[in-house]
Amino acid sequence: MDQRGENNDDEHEDRGKLDGSEEPAPLGAAEPLMVGPTSRSALAGRLPARPMRSRSWKWWLVIGAIVVALAFAPGFVSGLKKTPKNRVGISYGGGPFEAAHFQRVVKPGSSLFFNGFFDPLYLYPSDQQNYIISKKQGVGAQKSPDSIVAPTKDRVQVTYEVALYFKLDTDLLRRFHEELGLRYSAYTSAGWYNLIRDTFRQQIENALQEETRQVDVADLFGNAQLLVELQNRVQAQISQRLQEALGARFFCSPSFEPGGKCGDPTFIVKSVTIPNTVAKAFQDNRISAIRILTKQNEIQQREAEAQAIRALGLTGQEYDVLKAIESGKISFWVLPNNGGVTITGPSPSGSSAAGSSPSPSTTPTTRGR
Repeated sequence: MDQRGENNDDEHEDRGKLDGSEEPAPLGAAEPLMVGPTSRSALAGRLPARPMRSRSWKWWLVIGAIVVALAFAPGFVSGLKKTPKNRVGISYGGGPFEAAHFQRVVKPGSSLFFNGFFDPLYLYPSDQQNYIISKKQGVGAQKSPDSIVAPTKDRVQVTYEVALYFKLDTDLLRRFHEELGLRYSAYTSAGWYNLIRDTFRQQIENALQEETRQVDVADLFGNAQLLVELQNRVQAQISQRLQEALGARFFCSPSFEPGGKCGDPTFIVKSVTIPNTVAKAFQDNRISAIRILTKQNEIQQREAEAQAIRALGLTGQEYDVLKAIESGKISFWVLPNNGGVTITGPSPSGSSAAGSSPSPSTTPTTRGR
């Protein structure tokens, strides 16, 4: 019995070994292993050592750089700008990192450049512009029919169709942008139209009405030179009025070049229309004047004929014969030297009463030596 107990103790000691020779536990269940400090060191000595995984800091830098690039990519792309050939640009700083301030003016047709992160670039027209007032649908600045009405000196309302051609003074672009462009958003199509309409329309109307009051409708209607003079005076007035109203000469002639002289915008009168009743009165007066002139010419012709008769010393019948000869109604014959020939001329009245034959008049003509 003692041996069994001793043997059992040995068996229990053998089962706790990790040499692979232990027997399976009864009933198929493994007995718990008691691992102490000695067992752990033995285990570490038998199992192969695994290398520790190290994560490089370079990968963190790469990831951070990618994140930053993705964050700033939209701002960088939006900062790439260029100007068309017919547009001049003006750049202002004002992104999320700086205060709004003027940076530079970019000439028309510039190549691609970096304007700044989220910095705006405003574009304005650098080519010839026009403002047209026309009664034709879709022709003028206003799509519907448009015109300007002005009274003449004799109080007749005339209707004008006009056109104004000009260029923006790009030498004063910064001042123009800050004083007018931002107010109207003139760097957009709608804003530019509103600015030009409000700026030009009133000055054209005032200048045209003032100059039209100095002339009569008859002169304006029939005198081309007077119309040209009125057109030139209106052009000079528009330039002066624009400068006084805006505080600077922002609009120049169509031939303006940067750094050059800023001339007057070109003003053209395309058409002048007077009321139909006035036009008819002019036509009737003209027809009447032509008739009066015709009668005066007839009277003068009769007076000239009478003077010719008196100058030739002819009687009425002799003058009738002369006129008949001039008109080719009388033939000529060769007459003998001796003898008389009677020539029958036309009646002085040129006609006879109805139902009776004309009574010829005879003029004896004798030719001899």
